[in-house]
Amino acid sequence: MIMGEINVKTLKEVYGYSKKKRLSNKSLKKIILDETIKVLIEQGETAEEKSADAGGFASVTTSTNIADLDGSDAYRQLVSGDESAPLVQAMINAEPWASGAVSKAGGVEAIKKWAEGVGEADLSARISKIGSSLPGSAPAKVDMPALEGEDAANVADALSPGGKYNIDLAAVYAGDSEDFDAWYDGLSDEDKASYDAGKVPSADKNESFIREDKYPRQGKSPMPGGGADAVGKALAFLTKGMADGNPTDDNISVTQGGSIANSKMVPTQSNILAGKSMLFAFLQGTGNTDLSDMGGAFVTSAGEILDGHHRWSGAYIGTGGGLTHSNVHVVDGDKDTLIPMLVSVGNALGRSQKESRTRNNKDQLIMERWKTIAGIV
Repeated sequence: MIMGEINVKTLKEVYGYSKKKRLSNKSLKKIILDETIKVLIEQGETAEEKSADAGGFASVTTSTNIADLDGSDAYRQLVSGDESAPLVQAMINAEPWASGAVSKAGGVEAIKKWAEGVGEADLSARISKIGSSLPGSAPAKVDMPALEGEDAANVADALSPGGKYNIDLAAVYAGDSEDFDAWYDGLSDEDKASYDAGKVPSADKNESFIREDKYPRQGKSPMPGGGADAVGKALAFLTKGMADGNPTDDNISVTQGGSIANSKMVPTQSNILAGKSMLFAFLQGTGNTDLSDMGGAFVTSAGEILDGHHRWSGAYIGTGGGLTHSNVHVVDGDKDTLIPMLVSVGNALGRSQKESRTRNNKDQLIMERWKTIAGIV
């Protein structure tokens, strides 16, 4: 195609739809799934071409999803003792520090010895278990909470009354406001000035109008005024539950520094990187790291992982699930309720969203969003 000569076709020309033949939700979902399959097939063909130069091993890059990793081939690569094997390279390049960590742990010979110690059957089964547990569609990483472990105290405060913060969990807004932004824009200049100064207005703003869009989104940027000592719009969001006339209705329990069995954890992301997971598994299995400490990761009370997917997958592959994780912050509720809520809380606390780490990040994000749309249409 010559740049500028773009052949734009209508839905009628491509799929046979017109004003007389309406596009139903079912038809739209089929189109999305069909187009997704086409792209996946093209990606698969590209991978097959690359594998021809990989010593007979299947192609694996730092972007490969563990759901696409063949357990038997992965075992062959690990026990080959070949540093150029694609999976070994994906492990070595999974993180900036990975090469040094692998070298310190004994290099490719240590990888080989570890894999042989686990055995092909068990290693393949563990990889398959992780891959099969991933949901078919999930929020893109950019739509997931970007909280850090040290945020736990502020998150707990924001989700329960009696402290510095308390968000509005009841989704009620004054008058005819459609969402939080409209509510905030309708505040008096005096109230806005108070928020900008880091003070919560004392006037009771009794509310009664129910709307669904209660959690503002700022995309990849923190909410204006966001931070540990939030001001302005961020402070208004974090304290809005104090202004609804009911001091006890906005309450979700957060257990800080809790524990959970690795085998009880459930992934919420549909893409977990194979190289990073195998790197963590190798380091855990050889005693060169301790994945029992989840570093302050957040999970739901149902064990649904909100962050720390690679620690979880690496620990499972390294131990077969026989590990209990500590330093986990458990938020009472389910992922569908908590994800949008915690995204906005994170934004208000100054946390930016993260994008999927893939070699072709833009294409991957498009694929993730298309698959998500297909799952909900």
